[in-house]
Amino acid sequence: MTSPFHAAYLLFALAGLAVPAQGQSARAPAQDPPADDHGIILPTPPFEEVPIDVDSGEVFADPAGGNDQVVFVAMVHVTDAPWLRLRFDTALLGGDPANDNASRLRIVSVLDGATQYLTSENVEQWSGTSAYFNGDAVIIELIASPGTGPSRLAMTSVKAGIQPFSDRTICGPTDDRVLSYDDRNARHSVGCSSWVINDLNSMFMTAGHCGTTGSHVMSFKVPLSTSTGAKVNPPPEHQYAVNGASVQGQNNGVGQDWGYFGVNVNSNTGLTPYQAYGMRHTLATSTPGITGTNIRITGYGTTSAPVPNQWNQVQKTHVGPLKANSGTSLGYHTDTTGGNSGSCVLYENNNTAVGVHTHGGCGSSSSSYNNGTKITYAPIQSALANPLGVCLTGKGVPGGILFASGDAANNVGTVSPVTGAFAKVGEVPGISQGMAWDKNRGLFYIIDNARNLYTMSPSGDLQWLGTVTGTASILNGLAFDHVTRTLYGIAGSNGQLFTINRDSLTATAVGSALGGNIGGLEIDSSTGTLYGLSDSLVVGTQLVIINKTTGARTVVGALATGVNDCNGLAYIEATDDFWTINAANEQTLRISKSTGVATVIGSTNGLFGASYALSGANPKECRSDFDNSGFVDLEDFALFVLYFESGKVDADIDGSGFVDLEDFDAFISSYLEGC
Repeated sequence: MTSPFHAAYLLFALAGLAVPAQGQSARAPAQDPPADDHGIILPTPPFEEVPIDVDSGEVFADPAGGNDQVVFVAMVHVTDAPWLRLRFDTALLGGDPANDNASRLRIVSVLDGATQYLTSENVEQWSGTSAYFNGDAVIIELIASPGTGPSRLAMTSVKAGIQPFSDRTICGPTDDRVLSYDDRNARHSVGCSSWVINDLNSMFMTAGHCGTTGSHVMSFKVPLSTSTGAKVNPPPEHQYAVNGASVQGQNNGVGQDWGYFGVNVNSNTGLTPYQAYGMRHTLATSTPGITGTNIRITGYGTTSAPVPNQWNQVQKTHVGPLKANSGTSLGYHTDTTGGNSGSCVLYENNNTAVGVHTHGGCGSSSSSYNNGTKITYAPIQSALANPLGVCLTGKGVPGGILFASGDAANNVGTVSPVTGAFAKVGEVPGISQGMAWDKNRGLFYIIDNARNLYTMSPSGDLQWLGTVTGTASILNGLAFDHVTRTLYGIAGSNGQLFTINRDSLTATAVGSALGGNIGGLEIDSSTGTLYGLSDSLVVGTQLVIINKTTGARTVVGALATGVNDCNGLAYIEATDDFWTINAANEQTLRISKSTGVATVIGSTNGLFGASYALSGANPKECRSDFDNSGFVDLEDFALFVLYFESGKVDADIDGSGFVDLEDFDAFISSYLEGC
């Protein structure tokens, strides 16, 4: 419950009044930003650190209330600031962030209503900060549910924008850049430009002197600036926090200046930039000759008169001739200004990225040029071949029947039972929560945190089936019984077991909600027994047997001391054991079916957090054995015809998404062969 102080604070905020900040007039100036490509100061969005005093103390949800209770509200207001970015000294948010009852923050711009949601995992991904919000005031709410433990929010300062300055270094007498809207390119919060590339996980290149860190943000779909040139931010769903562990780069001058890094999925949408916008630059394998070569630079440079202030640090583009190609650098007579640092040097003739724009040099002479680092520069190629952090996850050689879905880049792929390494075979368009293998059809079912259900082939071909109804809960695990043809799901927030009708996509509760935190679900296909992983900070993660009629659980055993966050479970028939990933250290674990004890196999070399899923693609020897009796006879034929005539999903044996004559032909062919 909130204290009297918190209640008064809440009323103060809801009344629409500015919450007073201690010493608000004594604003700390921002640190001097580094010099940019043009020998001037990087146009880092000008800001100041403003002292504030926000502390919720420990707050709890009312045990008698339902989920999603607002237990603390505050307004942060810095008069006349064009934008705000919050910094959290303490953001204790109870509950498992994979579950829909976990505590979270909701931050809303008073100016335009832009909203960001942050779980404890998101706060870590955003390096203890929020997105950029337009206007001089935001309302921040702490939302909690009963039973998730205490939460606390404390802040002592906020980053507030101030009016910007201008600079100008272009080629020739006029600035010939025009507005552009290319979602391959992003505004880099430090005052640079960055761009999406066609590496394994569609991540980013920029200039090394931009000094990319985990506190930086990439923004897409950037609106025009104000009439005074102050930047306007896109909504939080178009802002992406840098994954600090992924950053590589150099800042050694012309021809040796580059940066390579990745971002976390968006905290609102759960998507990567490439998944959200479907666009990325293709890296060239060689650099072109000078004759007849045109270079396009697209980025977020500053402006000065007579260019409108509204164009300041918004996306603009220009094409000019290539002037120099020497060693590891390129030179081009293409307009750029401060803020273009890190832009893609695009070979206009074939639309490939040949370099990273890093330095100025243009002037009134037609022979002058700006400069960039070639994409073929050996250290860049070495970094691309040896990625880190979110750029690395999924890098490996696919193979085997143990599959995982939902790393930090929303990849799905194989996990080696020998080394534990994760290898990407495809992507899922959302945060994976559960995965199950349909042995009869040779397909996986995958469900995300919005209860979108998909099928996927082992080669990564994905098909959306629809949204599961019948519950509002996130389903944190899936399992499929190939004998009874029953798909199971479970809500980690309350332990409620469900069956899911695969034709109507309707979930039906099994028994009652038994609490706990079941993060993985799987069928032992050799016996038909339903198993789960129960996470607990007190007793650790335990392997449990779940009654398919009542949902009741029987503990098999704990995995290991200190293991308490395993969110996916897979069964492999050939070895008769279970598998999971310890999200705390990315290690692949093999679990004894009889004791629950886990053995470390090795690192996934990936990033698996609060939400992911596993399953084993155990082969079925005879696809036409429709009743799973172990042999093919007329009963199999009759059962298939029954499903085929009624259009049931089980008759879709070719996995096309619908039942047609091709399924009939495939079954008959297998049936006549005796298998």
